Order: sequence, then C-alpha cells, then structure tokens
Amino acid sequence: MITEQEFCSVLLALSRTLPRFKPWDEMAMSLAWMTFPDRAKQELTREILIYAAGQRRLDPNPPDDVPLDLQLLDYVFRNRDGRACVDWGLKADLPERMQRPNVFNPQPQPGAVVLPPEPPVTNPLLQEVAW
Repeated sequence: MITEQEFCSVLLALSRTLPRFKPWDEMAMSLAWMTFPDRAKQELTREILIYAAGQRRLDPNPPDDVPLDLQLLDYVFRNRDGRACVDWGLKADLPERMQRPNVFNPQPQPGAVVLPPEPPVTNPLLQEVAW
C-alpha cells in the first residue's frame, strides 16, 4: 500500500524531470491523490510506483491525453482497450518486468500470446555422447 507522501513525492519528482512538462503544485497533488483509484492505492507499493515512474521516463511514446498519475497505472496494471484496468489487477508478468527496470518494457500487443519462460529442452541421449 502506498501512502500519500510516497505518491506525492514520486509524482512531484517525475513532473520535474519530464521534458515539456509543467511541475505539479500542492493543489494538483492533492487532487490527484483524492481521485486516484482506491484499489490502486491498496495494491501499489513504493517499489512498484517507482518502477512505473521509471517506465514513464523511458517510454518513447508516452500518452499525452491522460494525467500523469493515471499514466503510471498503464505500466503496472493489466490493460483493456489501451488503458489500465485497475479492477483486473496488476500485470501477471510484473515481477519479471521489474527485474528489468532500466529497460522500457512495452505493453503486450493485442492478440499476441505471452508465454512464460521455459527451461531449454535437451535430448538426454545427446548428453551421453562424447563430443
């Protein structure tokens, strides 16, 4: 669960570091916190919020028609119709995505099947052959 202080700290820092972005003031922060989805407040941790902020900074084509606080949800919650759907919960592969925080992890493409990584298949007979 994130606190209002963590939320505001991340958004303030992010709004100051993004190019062509006006830094948010205290009133904007308060409004963002009051209107931020309650379920997102419960499910997000400080680490997940910071990961989302990092992904927003790395995104080569960030959305410009969504407020900054709601943009962050796209990077960590499952998406429906191109937008975060908090009711569907966090992305199933979020732990794997968070292991690559310095690389932009794009949204899955519609219709693309994302399979979990599997260990390589080896032929036991070949292991007995002396190469």
